[in-house]
Amino acid sequence: MNYERDRLVQALSGTFLGDELKALSDVYDQVEEETNAFCHTWNVSCTFGCGSCCEHFVPDITPVEARLVAAYLLLSCKDISLLDKVQNKPSDSDGCPLWRKDDPYHCSVYPVRPLICRLFGQCPSRMKDGSAELRPCKFHQQTFNQILSFAPSDGVKTMDDYGMQLRSLDSGEGNDVEDLDKAVGEALSSVSLIIRLAGIAIQGDDDSTPSPMAS
Repeated sequence: MNYERDRLVQALSGTFLGDELKALSDVYDQVEEETNAFCHTWNVSCTFGCGSCCEHFVPDITPVEARLVAAYLLLSCKDISLLDKVQNKPSDSDGCPLWRKDDPYHCSVYPVRPLICRLFGQCPSRMKDGSAELRPCKFHQQTFNQILSFAPSDGVKTMDDYGMQLRSLDSGEGNDVEDLDKAVGEALSSVSLIIRLAGIAIQGDDDSTPSPMAS
């Protein structure tokens, strides 16, 4: 379980958005438990504080993931300038607008980071013959420098398996994925409307009523 995600789900309980964010949060909880167990079993680990894989990478995310990030930015994140970074990302930028240099996780929305960010370097990929393989990340070969291979009969979950599970949450939306900045930028207006209809103040609003998430 994750405290920040739980607070968002609780604040939006009774709304459709709250229900779908709860379903997504449950998937993330499962992913964290299973990938942690996998990494422990096979001694896979990133160098703490690295974040190099995120610096020049923009994750592609599903609509429900975009709504979770949007809700987090509107209700939980103290830095409202991040909204501008997402909505007005420079066209010549090759990195994620939420990447942070001065944070040990290098992510402004770490509790609600997308699935691809959770799996990279910690989950095998499905090969054409049905086997699974995890190759070492070039950024942390000092801590993990071997190729792990698994037969289909080993039952090891892959990025494809988790991706299919995630995409099932967006079954009514065509299962489209987009770059994080575009997806979250598009989600902000609808999510902010739902939040206001639920009677929750958004950070940065003129309303003096404090957001229950900003305390």
